[in-house]
Amino acid sequence: MTVRVRFAPSPTGFMHLGNARTALFNWLYARHMGGEFILRIEDTDRTRHTEAAVQVIYDSLKWMGLNWDGPVLRQSERLDIYHQVAEQLIAEGKAYRCNCTREELEAKKEAMKETTNHACYDGTCREKGLGPDCGEHVIRFKMPKEGESTFDDLIQGTITKSYKDLDDFIMVRSDGMPTYQFAVVVDDLALQITHVIRGADHIDNTHCQIALYRALGKEPPRFGHAPRIDGLSKRKGSPSVEYYREALGLLPEGLNNYIARLGWSHGDDEIFSTEELIKLFDIKDVNRSNGEFDEEKLKWVNEQQMRIVPIERIAEHTIPRYEKAGVKVVAGEWLFKLLEMMRKRAHNLNEIVTDSLFIWHAPEAYDPSSVSKHFNADTPALLRDLKAEIAKIDDWTEANIEAAFTKIATDRGLKMGKVAQPARTAIVGIAMSPGIYEVVWFVGKDEVCARLEKAAAFAENAH
Repeated sequence: MTVRVRFAPSPTGFMHLGNARTALFNWLYARHMGGEFILRIEDTDRTRHTEAAVQVIYDSLKWMGLNWDGPVLRQSERLDIYHQVAEQLIAEGKAYRCNCTREELEAKKEAMKETTNHACYDGTCREKGLGPDCGEHVIRFKMPKEGESTFDDLIQGTITKSYKDLDDFIMVRSDGMPTYQFAVVVDDLALQITHVIRGADHIDNTHCQIALYRALGKEPPRFGHAPRIDGLSKRKGSPSVEYYREALGLLPEGLNNYIARLGWSHGDDEIFSTEELIKLFDIKDVNRSNGEFDEEKLKWVNEQQMRIVPIERIAEHTIPRYEKAGVKVVAGEWLFKLLEMMRKRAHNLNEIVTDSLFIWHAPEAYDPSSVSKHFNADTPALLRDLKAEIAKIDDWTEANIEAAFTKIATDRGLKMGKVAQPARTAIVGIAMSPGIYEVVWFVGKDEVCARLEKAAAFAENAH
């Protein structure tokens, strides 16, 4: 049997982190099992649907690296199929039309709450045999009334619920649009889905859907309901993939690694490559207990991934950020060397870019604390001597740059820090940066000399 799973989001305008984890679990399981990962857009709610929201789904999945198999299925393009199946179930006595008004339904539910503390549709129209000419109506499924619904969840174990606690749910609304409960079964059958992996909030829905599968004469797929992610509602900002991609500057490998661990584990290991996740992930290993979202842990995992992913991946995700900052860079040896330097210190992709802009932009001002600590009356002469030594370099290498710094330190009887820190402040604007020889190499000889002279004049006037 070829494993076929699906991710079926509703286009709401952003990809929530819980949805992202559901997509990741499905994708990992499909790739682990050598199966197929299908994308379906559940866009039958026309009040919420926009094509921009659909594009957000595509963009988020592509950024996460979750490539899907085959064409995307859109529910809005399958309305005739839903209506055909609904009419088939009515003809077989497994569904019925209901023309109860909303006011009548609310009154029935309130009355039922008072006597049973449970509000289900009371079945007023269940045996009426209403035809299509009964006025405004919905189509309901005839849920069994005796016995229990039981299924073996791949994550949660055996789950049982009495049929008397389940509603004759609406399959088709009065406007002709199918409900989630109905369309999802019709679609999963059409797509030959073998495993449904989703959040634990869908457990109750599963009983209704299994009953519908059986009414259609089909065996349901295997279900696995992943635990909730606690703590998302407590944090500030939008818990969307776009937020973590743009505002926090995460790598997809960082986000994927972290959310995979929110419910799944492999011993005490924390950091996994994509290839390792595919090799190790099995839905049966997902925990029952809820995951606790921790943004600081997410940032830490991302930092670890930034140190180990191929430098080409860092380039792929920083080049657009450099362009937004007004800097044109291209993938190649020079950029890879820069990114290797920057990723050793940065916490995220945004920091790599912002902390390296000094290469293209000379400081407009100098950090006051750096000036106070590292500039003094001797600084102008020191910086000009360093400028003269750097200007002599013909072969622009870090080794020759280091030799220039060493000569100035030796000639003046100074420790290297007493030369490097004033130079760093002069070139970058603050006494914090990657290694000074690397910094000088990237900025370039002429530009470094100009910045040293500018800072020398500043120090001269300050003292």
